[in-house]
Amino acid sequence: MHHKTAWEDPATRHAWRRTALFRCAALLGWILGFFAWLFAVVMTPAWLLVLWLPVLLVGIWYALLALMAAAALLGIRRVLRIYPWQVDIAEVRSKKNGSTQFVVPNPDRPEKTVGLGYGGVIGTGRHFWVRAVKSGQLTAAWFAGDPRYVGVVATPGPRNLLRVAQREATDSRMSPRKRGVSPEARALARAAGARTGED
Repeated sequence: MHHKTAWEDPATRHAWRRTALFRCAALLGWILGFFAWLFAVVMTPAWLLVLWLPVLLVGIWYALLALMAAAALLGIRRVLRIYPWQVDIAEVRSKKNGSTQFVVPNPDRPEKTVGLGYGGVIGTGRHFWVRAVKSGQLTAAWFAGDPRYVGVVATPGPRNLLRVAQREATDSRMSPRKRGVSPEARALARAAGARTGED
């Protein structure tokens, strides 16, 4: 695997298309589920609305999760077009709150590590990464990106693409990381869609 960026690898592009197909199908499924719910409400007695309302609320929550997952596809592709894969560099751990943590060496100081998290939100417990790490099936992952800002993790192949980011790299209410990062690393992170303070 000697590609300048992860996106140059045909297997990566195939994995991204597969991820996009799955996420868009999940979103479409939840939208169709809403219309099925609406049909069921119209066709049943009014007193059953009490039973159908919780189903609607759960459906809306999962539809929002599916929408966020589909929206992350462009961010995944953006990172993969900038950074190369680093094979089995990310250590994968399960945290006590049920989320998954990816521990990656700091690019400027490899003796230190940086953690990126995923999960811990209601509804993410059934996600592949959370289940696979809890079961002990995964302990290492491929990584493309800069763990101080934003990256993509994948199982070998690559498969099961997931975008992960530091909160300050995506949240405009927080100050972006500037200290201890070279100007070149900041420029790459900015090109990958992260907030670097020079936006």
